[in-house]
Amino acid sequence: MMAYLLLSPWILWVLYAAVMRLKQVRDAGKLTLAMKVFGYPALFVGLAVDFVVNVVFGTLVFLQLPHEMTLSTRLWKLSNGDEGWRKNWAYWIRSNLLDAVDPEGIHRG
Repeated sequence: MMAYLLLSPWILWVLYAAVMRLKQVRDAGKLTLAMKVFGYPALFVGLAVDFVVNVVFGTLVFLQLPHEMTLSTRLWKLSNGDEGWRKNWAYWIRSNLLDAVDPEGIHRG
């Protein structure tokens, strides 16, 4: 259990990257039934992991209880919110881990 909690931010990022690639393939009109069968469960697992990471790590990293369901939404709100260390940290996480992977080039949560 403890190992999962420690690895969960990395697991979340890997799932995010996989789902964003599926989004690109879908948008290109090349998503096959086999890809849906294998890929769509990753979306649901990713949402569950996102929730857990938000509650556990998001609370520890930002020293505040979550007001959002996912870490993605929290990062977007904080990185576009009031000036301060939370904004700087959220922007760093978003710009270094999420924006380049998002097909739109910016992760909006």
